[in-house]
Amino acid sequence: MADVVGLAAVPAPTQAAAAVDVVAAVQRLQAQSQVVKVVQHTAADWPYDPRFGEMPRGACQDDNSSDPHLTGMARLGRGGVVAADMTRSMLLGKCYLQFLREDAAGGDRRAGDLAKVGSAAHKVRSVGGVLYGAGPAYGGKSWARLGNASGGAALYGDQIIDVFDLGTLKTLIASASSSKSGPAVPDADNRAVKTWSYRGTTTFGQLFTASKPFKQMLGGRLNPKYSRITLHWGISTDLSGRPVVVQAIWRPGAGYPMQAVAVATRFSWNVKAAVITAPRTDRAARDPYGDDVIDLFGP
Repeated sequence: MADVVGLAAVPAPTQAAAAVDVVAAVQRLQAQSQVVKVVQHTAADWPYDPRFGEMPRGACQDDNSSDPHLTGMARLGRGGVVAADMTRSMLLGKCYLQFLREDAAGGDRRAGDLAKVGSAAHKVRSVGGVLYGAGPAYGGKSWARLGNASGGAALYGDQIIDVFDLGTLKTLIASASSSKSGPAVPDADNRAVKTWSYRGTTTFGQLFTASKPFKQMLGGRLNPKYSRITLHWGISTDLSGRPVVVQAIWRPGAGYPMQAVAVATRFSWNVKAAVITAPRTDRAARDPYGDDVIDLFGP
C-alpha cells in the first residue's frame, strides 16, 4: 500500500511538458506554403597548413578564417523547400587565400574553388527547379544559371540535414535517443524560444539511405570511406513543433579533408511573406561550392 501511495503522490506531467509532433508541424507548414527566415553558421576544423609556420612573424596574426555563414529566406511547399534565396560568405584571411591560390596554380582545382568561394559574399537562389548564383565564384555580379537543382539547393550544403524533408525527418525522429523539454534557444532573429528537444546519432551511410536531399546533394553517390562516420544531430522545436534550431556535428578526425564540422541552422517563423522568383540571366556558370561538396563526400 505504501508503494501505491508513493506512486499516487507523483504529479502528472503538465501540458507544457508533453512531447510535440514535429512531423505533423512540418506537414502543416508545407501545406500553408510558409516562409521561414534562415541564419546558419558552420565551424570547420581544417588540417593545419605548415606554411603558416614559414610566414614572417605577425604576417598571419589576423588571419583567422571566417567559417561559412548563410542568411536568407526559404519557402516551403509540397515535398519540402520549394525555393530559397540565400547569401553565403566565408571570407578567408589573406594567408589562407595565398596558400589556396598557390595550390590552385599547381593544378589543384578544389583549392581554386575554395579561393573563389572564400574571397567574397555570394548570392545563391534555387527556384523552379534551377539553381542560380551571383558573385566572384560564379563569374561576376550578375546572375548566372548554374543548372537544374531542387528547391532547397541554395539552402543546403554545409547543413546536411534537411529538416523539411519528411523522409529525413521521420527517420531521425524515429531513432532519437532523447526527446524532452529543452532550454530556451535563440531563433534566426535572436529571440529566445521555449523548445522541445530531439537528439540522436546516425551515420553518413544511414542518412544517405534515408534522405533524398542528402543523396541529391552528393550527386547520388557516397564515398564508402565516409559511410561509417558518426553524425550527432539535434532538432529543437517551439512548443507547436516548428523547427527552431537544427544541429549536425561530425568528427571524422585525422586523414579527412575536414577533421571536425559543426553546423547550426536557426529559423524564424511568422515573417513577412517573400516572393522568390527566378532572376533574369543570359549566361551559365558552374557551381564551385556544389562541386566541392561532391568532391569531399562523393566517390
